[in-house]
This record gives sequence, structure tokens and C-alpha cells, in this order.
Amino acid sequence: MGSILFTRVFLIVGGMLLITSLAARINKAFETTTEAVVTFVLPFILLFPLHFYADVYPLNLILAAAFSFNMGWMIAPAIIAIGKQFKWRKYLKNKGIISKTIVTKKADWIDKLAGTKDQKHFVYYYKSSPENTFKIKSNEYRKLKDNFNAEIVSKDPYNQEWQNVIFQAALGTTTAVFLAAAINYMFNIDFGFLGIFLFIALCTLVVMRLLNLFIYRSNQLRMLSAYAGVLIFSLYLLFDFNLLEKRIAAGDESWGTSIRIAVNLYLDIINLFLDLLKILAEAG
Repeated sequence: MGSILFTRVFLIVGGMLLITSLAARINKAFETTTEAVVTFVLPFILLFPLHFYADVYPLNLILAAAFSFNMGWMIAPAIIAIGKQFKWRKYLKNKGIISKTIVTKKADWIDKLAGTKDQKHFVYYYKSSPENTFKIKSNEYRKLKDNFNAEIVSKDPYNQEWQNVIFQAALGTTTAVFLAAAINYMFNIDFGFLGIFLFIALCTLVVMRLLNLFIYRSNQLRMLSAYAGVLIFSLYLLFDFNLLEKRIAAGDESWGTSIRIAVNLYLDIINLFLDLLKILAEAG
């Protein structure tokens, strides 16, 4: 009896991932700020009718398809931006250029809580002449950017390396999915106790990313949140596979359960992939 729920969940997850990948191939960049804002907000709006009409077939599948298409439309520019930054770092490394941050005035912890940041600026220098630094707004930097756009963006000699990074992130995500499924299959452990802890951790992660996006804008904090995301969404895979196993054991074959678990697993996979991609791109 449980095989129906299992089959539905994985067909829905597979279909959502396929639609997401197709949408990501179509959209390369946001044309306007309005498009970016709408694309970012729409998935949160779609989650409400998706859960409310989870039992209504085929409306539930249509909403799941719309949600996954919008997710693909949203994450594609983010992936391209991560890739461009990866190629920029490779370009600078090959040119023998090193960057560093110089802090001119350090804010204390009370000021930082209020949103005041350290007064600092980013400088670059050639490894052969570290005494000659140049800033982002300098002519030397603009010349580097122009050469990067002409030599790298148009011809893309680092494309294969970037594709390898994407493959590694996809492989790592796939491995995590199979490990989570295998652990639930082989060990009789109820991971339901993780629910409240993961919810608190996820809320903390969201707040941390929003603060970093609008206030701190720290690369270190961005990477810390990526590592935390890998841990949280890997544990969420264990939790959601365990939930699926318990619903199968209870003989649940409803569309509502299929949709809700499929959406949860889909979000686990997407978020885990993106966080792994950030880590691997930075390491590369």
C-alpha cells in the first residue's frame, strides 16, 4: 500500500526538479528590478495555495509545477552570479593579482548591532609589486574588468572548470539524498525529534542571511551561512525521509501527504545544492 505514496512523492520531486532545471536554462538574468522582486516574492505566495489545495488533484500538481518553475527562474541568475565571481577570482589569480581589505576605523560590537560597519576599503595589488595597490574605482581596476569581460566572459575559457564545480555540487547533493534515504531504510531511528531544532535553526539562518544581505554584507558571514545551510538541509533530508517512512507505515496514500513531503524534499535538495555550490565555488 505504501508504495503508492513513495511513487507519487518521487515522481513529483523528479518532475519539480526537471521543471526547475528547464526554467533555469531559459532565464539568464533579470531584466528589471520589478521582475527580480516579483520572482523572489512569488514562491512564498505560491506555498500557501500549494499547501491549502494539496489534496485537490490535478490543481495540486499545477501549483507544484508553477512553484518549481518560479524557483528555477529565481535561482538561475544567482547561479550565474556565483559562476561569474568564481571566474573573476580565477582570472585575478592567473594575472598574479591579490586582494585584501584595509580597515581604517573599526566599529565596536554595540555599533555593529545598530548596523554601523567598520570603515574599510578593498584594494588589489600585483604579487610582484605589493606596494602598488589600487582600489575598485581606479583606472587599473576598470581596465582589468574590461579585459575580463573581453577575454573571459565572451570566450569563457574557465567554463569547464565552472561546470566541474556545478557537477561536484550536484554529486554532493545526490550523495546526501541517497545517504539520508539509506540511513532511514537501514536504521530504525525516529528523527521526528529534530523537527523543532531544525525549525529554530532554519529561522536563525534566514535572519542571519537577511542581516548579511542588507546590513553586514560580509563574505565570511555569507560562507558561514552556507556551511550552516549544508548541515541544516542535510538534517532536513533525514527528517523528511523519516516522515515519509512513517506515513508509508501508517498506510497514508493521500495526495496531500504526497505533495507536502515532495515539496519539503524538493526544497531540501535545492537549498543544499545552492549552499554546496557557494562553498565549492569559494574553495575553487
